[in-house]
Amino acid sequence: MSAHESEWTLRRLSAGELAAAEAARVQAHATSCTVCGPALRELQQEQARFETAVPFERFEAGVERAVQRQRRSESFRAPPRRWVATTVAMAASVLVVLLVRPLLGDVGRETGTNRIKGGAVAELRIGGGLGPQREARPDAPEALEPGERVMLGYQADGHRYVAAVSVDAIGEVTPLHPESGTSPAVESGTDMHWLPDSWELTGSGAERVVLVLLDAPLPVDTLVDAAKRAFQAANGDVEHMAPLDVPGEQTHWVLLKP
Repeated sequence: MSAHESEWTLRRLSAGELAAAEAARVQAHATSCTVCGPALRELQQEQARFETAVPFERFEAGVERAVQRQRRSESFRAPPRRWVATTVAMAASVLVVLLVRPLLGDVGRETGTNRIKGGAVAELRIGGGLGPQREARPDAPEALEPGERVMLGYQADGHRYVAAVSVDAIGEVTPLHPESGTSPAVESGTDMHWLPDSWELTGSGAERVVLVLLDAPLPVDTLVDAAKRAFQAANGDVEHMAPLDVPGEQTHWVLLKP
């Protein structure tokens, strides 16, 4: 009997990301497999439920409101940041957020979700471009298409605070959440929670995104300084930086900008 397909492969099939030959092979397996078939159908049903709950008109309205707010704010400030943050409405409108649960149990599981020590989870989703939404994997660089945005989520599992930064190929560190001050408290409950903004990376080259779950508040400046030190220790190679020298549990993703 052939091995089951991983959840990651089934998600890519559902999103139309597999090459034709690979898609045909996986689809054929899922058609006859009592484990992979139901898992694939559940992924497809989740997508359908999302599209029903968030119709195109809501997407369009959310994007237009975010663009108008961005234009108004830009008229009163310096040139825009490399990351263009929007509100929750924009984030919800550009990223199809699927439920995160093990559809296949532990059989061949391979996913972009990072399960941290003790059961905490960190996830980065990409969407808003011409292609379907997808997860970025923490163990391999992920190429971005023009216009795509990213969104960060977590399950804290006992951790009390959360923060996130990015580091680009020239070592510029951008605090993402929060932009200043001290790391905010996590949201309550055991569900997957999403940071209130989505971001679009501008420029080109590699960019490293780091999400940290903490047990005590951490000043953003401390996190930024740690990211700068890690970049310098890697001799300016953002793709091969070591974990940041801060407390807590952290997850890194490397994104390749077009």
